[in-house]
Amino acid sequence: MDIRSPALLWATVSLAAPLAHADDATPDTPVVVVTATPFRESPLESAQPVTVLDGENLVRLRSLSLGESLASQPGISATYFGPQASRPVIRGLGGERVQMYEDGGESLDVSALSNDHSTTIDPLIAERIEIVRGPATLLYGNGASAGLINVITNRIPERLPAEPISGAVELRGNSALEERAGSGRVDGGTGSFAWHADAYKRKTEDVRIPGFAESAAFHEREEAEEGPGEEEHEEGRGHLENTDSESWGAGLGGSWIGSRGLFGLGVSRYDANYGVPGHTHEEGEEEAAEEEGGVRIDMVSTRYDLKAELNDPLPGISHARVRGTYNDYEHREIEGTGEVGTEFLQDGLDTRLQLDHVPLGGWRGTFGVQYRDIDLEAIGDEAFVPPTDTRNVGFFVFEERPFGPFTLELGARHEQQKIDIKRDTDLPEYDKGSVSASAGVLWSFATEYSLALNVTSTQRHPSATELYADGPHVAAARFEIGDADLQRERGTTIDLGLRKALGNWTGSVSLFRSEYSRFIFGLPTDLEEDGFPVVQYTQADANFTGFESELRAPTMEGKFGAFTPYLKADYVRARLDDGGDLPLIPPLRFGGGFDVTRDRVSLGLSVLYNDTQSKTAANESPTDSFTMVDLDLSYRASFGGRSAMLFLRGQNLLDEEARRSTSPLKDIAPLPGRSVAAGVRLDL
Repeated sequence: MDIRSPALLWATVSLAAPLAHADDATPDTPVVVVTATPFRESPLESAQPVTVLDGENLVRLRSLSLGESLASQPGISATYFGPQASRPVIRGLGGERVQMYEDGGESLDVSALSNDHSTTIDPLIAERIEIVRGPATLLYGNGASAGLINVITNRIPERLPAEPISGAVELRGNSALEERAGSGRVDGGTGSFAWHADAYKRKTEDVRIPGFAESAAFHEREEAEEGPGEEEHEEGRGHLENTDSESWGAGLGGSWIGSRGLFGLGVSRYDANYGVPGHTHEEGEEEAAEEEGGVRIDMVSTRYDLKAELNDPLPGISHARVRGTYNDYEHREIEGTGEVGTEFLQDGLDTRLQLDHVPLGGWRGTFGVQYRDIDLEAIGDEAFVPPTDTRNVGFFVFEERPFGPFTLELGARHEQQKIDIKRDTDLPEYDKGSVSASAGVLWSFATEYSLALNVTSTQRHPSATELYADGPHVAAARFEIGDADLQRERGTTIDLGLRKALGNWTGSVSLFRSEYSRFIFGLPTDLEEDGFPVVQYTQADANFTGFESELRAPTMEGKFGAFTPYLKADYVRARLDDGGDLPLIPPLRFGGGFDVTRDRVSLGLSVLYNDTQSKTAANESPTDSFTMVDLDLSYRASFGGRSAMLFLRGQNLLDEEARRSTSPLKDIAPLPGRSVAAGVRLDL
């Protein structure tokens, strides 16, 4: 399928359709404030593409991981090492380039180190999720060259509660995962003190799949190398083995809130044990039998948060914010024999001071400093990275000035990163600076319309893994080799976006082009080491071109209720300058659906087609096309004056064999088959 014409046609339609109704505004619609933007603006006021997921929509889309919860949003896919370990991929970029935050504080786990590592932020406790696409380099670090995800939990309250005590309880399950999950939160306060408490627990079994775990391409390779193995294939049919999981967590926080600001503290715990699908290395029948159980990850994280804000702290400063996070993290990768193959220990600290100055010559702005310290140690015979201490200091500034219907945004950030290797080695240590800058123009040319042009130049440091990896990563089923001579990665992104948030026609479309010099990536090779395929970290010039769009049509009233259709699509093309293709890139996706509401009942149908991905890197398998059909039904009830939401969600109703091109395990780990998820949320 030649996607160039459909991609261009879709982008043109998305740009043109809302313009035909530029005066259909409804100013009484509530405005969403995005805390991940420099001035906590609405999506229409930011030059970068921003999406907010909250309310009933978030309740319906919750899954075991942030990646699976967000994977159907325009411009976002996900990795897949089973439903527990799935991280968002934004515009074809993942890992360190997508930064994960909880209430504005970095996650500080090791999920960016490898796709088999789960993030320590569970969607069950999310009240809202903010998604910023494109480079987010100013307040949050030069590494966020793809974007960031900020999960709002209210664990440190920022406002005094309207009621002395309020809260919510949620119970849910999923047939394909045999999921049993529950969560609860309570918010309260008295006088100038506000507090929050939450807890959750989840248990799942092996994922049900519609066919074989291995793809047809995998079968062909196995049979070519070893001969037919029908009996082995039958063992991997119907269920994806070693994908069961169990997790729980809890959080407690409180804030003193006065007329001039607030001071709050929070503590939270995350504990998970889950299996990783795939195959460990096999050097003989005896070892293969011993490792039949596969690799499991046993993970625990204790996180401490601080948040402080003060109005008018100094002459010329209108607002000061301090945000601090410390995470004591560890996980063990347990092999099928019960032995610990690798243990990861990490102490992470992230602090940020942000100062907003009073308007100067029509400019309003913010500036500050961020300090980040990551002390990582991998222990065991199969530890593939040396112990390192990564320290990063960043200084940032962002300025904004209106010129009639135009708003000009300018920003810059300087970062100094130093990586010390905490053992005797011949490897060189890393100590370099980087500079990033951005310029954006926002044009509000009609009521509730905005056209944004954003140009960003980012410079990203290589991570310790990309520099120093050298060994088998059993859970990821590959042998990773770093390159200590890697240089800083430079990317220049141009993003053009049209948005309309209110009125009959609503939607957005963003067109982007990113050109990278010395782009760092893991290149699959045709070599093997210790029974694993070798992945070599390297760098080359590359470019990413694509778009994401969503268009919601006017609501039509009928005897069955209010009917609202919508369309959405996204696409990214990632190529090396020498003509080759980059690995693990999502294909063209397009689809649509409708929502119907009548009184307390809501019904929604979603259809999303994923095209074939044949533009793959050398030694990388292509993926076939598939169509995901989902159906949602929810009912709002009232019990004793309290609101309750009952929901039912049918997923992959066609029972398609679906393999994500963004997953390194696409040949051996398909997505779940047909399933029904159900639950209830009661507001207390």
